[in-house]
Formats: sequence, structure tokens, C-alpha cells
Amino acid sequence: MKKELRQILFICAFLIIGCVIGYFFAVNQINQFKNPDFIALLASHNMPVPEPVDITMSITLFGWLFSGIATGIIFYLNISKKWLTPIAPKIFMGIITFPFYTLAGVIGVIPFTIYNGIMLFRKNLR
Repeated sequence: MKKELRQILFICAFLIIGCVIGYFFAVNQINQFKNPDFIALLASHNMPVPEPVDITMSITLFGWLFSGIATGIIFYLNISKKWLTPIAPKIFMGIITFPFYTLAGVIGVIPFTIYNGIMLFRKNLR
């Protein structure tokens, strides 16, 4: 399997997982705010009762976040291949810099996927 296709499938798998988790999160939150005991608990601590997140927005945000995590992992693996250090420092630095690569992945997931799709089709035409 080509590298670009594997990366696109990896991002799509994380996107699907994120969408499913986002759906269950939204349904759980809607059910919580229908429970009068939960609203009373918030009121007893002088906390405002927010509106529940829309199901569509929750699915979109979680899908985008999880696909950004996958893209960040791909970015980190490509950058860490160029380091000339043993595997232990690479893993340690990967754990420390995980939030930064995730943020870069969330920002770059759409352009990265489009780029991989173009490269995949370009190689298939040859």
C-alpha cells in the first residue's frame, strides 16, 4: 500500500472514531441537562447552567480534533526520522511535544489530506 494512501486511511480512521465519540458526548450531555438533579447540583454551587452542545457541532469538533491528532502523529514521525538519536529520546520528546504536534495537526489536517490525495492521484496517473 502506498504511503499516501496509508496516511489518508489513518486520518480517516481517527476521523470516524472522533465522530463517534463526539456523538456519544453530545447525547450524554443532552441527557445530563434533562436531569433535574444535575441542574440542582449546578445551582447549589452557584454555577450557571449552560446550553448543551449541538450534536452536529460536537461530531464536527471531535472528528476534527481526532483527525488532527492523527495528522500530528504523522508530522512527528516524519520529523523524528531525520533525528540521529536513539529511540528513547525520540519517544520522550514525542510525549513532551504531543500538544504542539496535535495543534499543528488540527490546523493542517485538511491541507495535508488534500496534498496526499493529489500526490496519490498523480502517482496513479504515471
